[in-house]
Amino acid sequence: MDNPAFAFEKALRNKTKKDILTEKLVEMIQTGLLRDGDVLPSERELAQLFEVSRETVRGALSQLAAYGLISVSHGSKTRIRAGDEVLAGFSRSHPDGGDKVNRFDIGSVFESRIVVEAAIARRAAINIDVEGIQKLEKLIEAQSRLFDSPVHFQLSDQNFHKLISEYANNEILLGYAEELYAYGLNVRRQVLLEKGAIERSFHEHVHIVEALKRGDPDAAERAMLTHLDSVYRTTQEKLASSSHGEAG
Repeated sequence: MDNPAFAFEKALRNKTKKDILTEKLVEMIQTGLLRDGDVLPSERELAQLFEVSRETVRGALSQLAAYGLISVSHGSKTRIRAGDEVLAGFSRSHPDGGDKVNRFDIGSVFESRIVVEAAIARRAAINIDVEGIQKLEKLIEAQSRLFDSPVHFQLSDQNFHKLISEYANNEILLGYAEELYAYGLNVRRQVLLEKGAIERSFHEHVHIVEALKRGDPDAAERAMLTHLDSVYRTTQEKLASSSHGEAG
């Protein structure tokens, strides 16, 4: 497949990869994928995840630092700064970049994800090539070592779903999938802290890749739907337990 990592942003040709990566990281902070105090993966790991150069990563992180959304502590650990006051200040200075991603109920979001990502899985099984399978297998290999790293796993998980979506060869489906993925990430992060949650998602990812590797659209759709059902169920359970805790 000829699509580069940022294929869907063709309309943003006047923007550099640094600008696009900066916007993606800002969105991850606003959606709760990256949370206050999180330690970011290294520049090298971020470059691998987003398939960009370390120079691009360095430039994006420099911009985030200018926004006040990250801090670099002694030893070069980069941490997210996303407290309420910081996010409110960023929203005031960037009114066009406001968080819009948690305005729908979780049921509607997952009903939509089922329709979109089932179609994506089927199309990807038909279109994916050897290079795409190798990229997914490389991601899976890395994820097998991230069972105790929810931040890094969530970043890799987003990249996993995005890569599959790119092989559907349909920019509209890709756009819908990326936007839908962002909904409810603040809750999803809490789910991944549960014992066994990351390992469960990893094994579901393995089944998806196996089906794609066989070029079997039916099996790819089933594996994707099984994964989404698991994500939906555990997200619902976390929401229910959180509301009960608040009520208590």
